Amino acid sequence: MKVLMIHGTGQEDTTSDKLLKKWTESLHKASPGLLSSSDTQMAYYGKPLADWIKSKKGKKAVGIWGLKSVGIDIDYEDEEEFLTEVFQEAAYDQGVTEAEIIQAAVKANHLVGGGHTEALVKANHLIGGGHVVPVDNFIARRLVGLVKIVGKLSPAKGETLFYLSRQARAYLSSPETAKVVDDIVRPLLQASPQVLITHSLGSVVAFKLLREMHMQGTSIEIPLLITMGSPLGLNAFKKRLGPPPPLLKPSFVKEWRNFYDPSDFVALGKPLGKVFADGIIDDGKVNNTTLNAHGIIGYLPHKGVIDALKKVL
Repeated sequence: MKVLMIHGTGQEDTTSDKLLKKWTESLHKASPGLLSSSDTQMAYYGKPLADWIKSKKGKKAVGIWGLKSVGIDIDYEDEEEFLTEVFQEAAYDQGVTEAEIIQAAVKANHLVGGGHTEALVKANHLIGGGHVVPVDNFIARRLVGLVKIVGKLSPAKGETLFYLSRQARAYLSSPETAKVVDDIVRPLLQASPQVLITHSLGSVVAFKLLREMHMQGTSIEIPLLITMGSPLGLNAFKKRLGPPPPLLKPSFVKEWRNFYDPSDFVALGKPLGKVFADGIIDDGKVNNTTLNAHGIIGYLPHKGVIDALKKVL
């Protein structure tokens, strides 16, 4: 049986071979030899995607303090909106109130508004270092407040959500960016029959391309699609994926199993079968022991993942 793995964000500093080895070893620790008789590949788009986004980066940026030193390329008109939607949903999911968000946004305005050197130095000191650039509009200040709140709840999870959201926005909103990824992954999806194992943004890429193939009448066979730590259930993602066309499980996907840790900020504990599409079998009993509860090595050894693979392999 052919097996195709599709990774998530933040993989620009590794290689296809290293990722394939990492994923395979994680599975074999839980089930020795599980993939030994399979033709296994990794659909690697990490560095091409990161390089493309970097090459298109605008000269202006809004500083986001609280999560190391990161920024928003404001040349992308919808980036602030997308990030705000994602972080707002994460904050609401954790019981953060609108009043708390407004308070954090106002504080951001007081600390970094106006572009005064004294204010910037003070802000830099308060957050423990890191580059700070004035935030000069309400949307940006609200986003700063949201990022700070989520970062306080869990720095590692907040940072993971931020970087996923940036690459996801670029992929979902820019046809040119999507082409960089799709031209790598689409040809690999043509193999049939084939099991798909996806993580994080990789689940978004897989669904988008499989739905396109379904609409085009492409004849392939996917006995099993596994999604782990998928953000497909988040409103910002659903809005940019459809409808139209409707969000449906592609007909050639025989079984779709979705795995998530309830504390994973990327998945937000959302069962896709209830909030995304019918026909998805959810498993929210994963105990992902990685620092951000989102890492792939915390998902692959889960009994449900192993059992699903054993069934088809």
